[in-house]
Amino acid sequence: MDDLSIALKRNVGFHDTAGIRDASGKLVPFCRMPNGRIFPPFGQQYLSNVKTVKMRPDDILVCGYPKSGCHWTWEVMGMILKGKPEYSKIGKVETMLELSSPEVTEAAPSPRILNTHFWFEELPGEIKKNKTKIVFTTRNPKDTAVSHYNHHRNMTNIYNYDGDFGDWIPLWIDGNIDYGSFLEFHLKWDKAIRENPDQPILVLNYEDMKQDILPSIRKLATFLDVNLTEQQIQDIAQVSDFDTMKSRYKGTPCERLIRKGQVGDWKNWFTVARSEQVDQWQEQLDQTMFRFRYSL
Repeated sequence: MDDLSIALKRNVGFHDTAGIRDASGKLVPFCRMPNGRIFPPFGQQYLSNVKTVKMRPDDILVCGYPKSGCHWTWEVMGMILKGKPEYSKIGKVETMLELSSPEVTEAAPSPRILNTHFWFEELPGEIKKNKTKIVFTTRNPKDTAVSHYNHHRNMTNIYNYDGDFGDWIPLWIDGNIDYGSFLEFHLKWDKAIRENPDQPILVLNYEDMKQDILPSIRKLATFLDVNLTEQQIQDIAQVSDFDTMKSRYKGTPCERLIRKGQVGDWKNWFTVARSEQVDQWQEQLDQTMFRFRYSL
């Protein structure tokens, strides 16, 4: 049993049950659910737990495609709720619904900021009844892909994958990756947001946060019904800058979850042909509420 599994009080460690091999034949470990959906190798019992999670009236949920700024947003929200620039002591992984044990999630103090990379329809059944507030993060697909690849490389305790980006990226583009297609994910969420106007959902853009985090802090505070002074907002902004957060995580288990956080780093990874592939299917998102920026 690995250290992360022990810390999260999981009954089982991470193991492949439905992995897919990249273009060079290297295995990327996954878990496939009965409905065919692909997820990280967390185990079916933990992935199946999400739908039945008991929600508290003051719970808040952070959602988004993997590596779209969920962790960053989660930390900023924690500071807003506390009203001070103080990093969480428990870490986002402990409130990740499909990863942590129900015992650990249940022990988290209220108000809980829970998080998941699931589709809206896969969320706990009480979300709609409680009108749970949801913060949905977005990021341009090319930088998201690069960060997703490095996540697979860096999280050796979960994936143990060391393949090359050029061999890995076809899996991502085709949606043969944990949590599925970036395109389908956003089409599903766009449809869900439009069909559930009574569900309080705030969409935050990663590139906007990177350019100037102050407006995002103000939006979040308003959405969460938290009154902050201008000084509190400035103090939170100062420590929640991405580079500052990365330095704070150094030497902790979260260090491997934070990489460059740059906008436009995809240009150092994508070939012209691969970039054009993404451009072609991204056109299907032009009629959605999501807009993506590739530079600041």
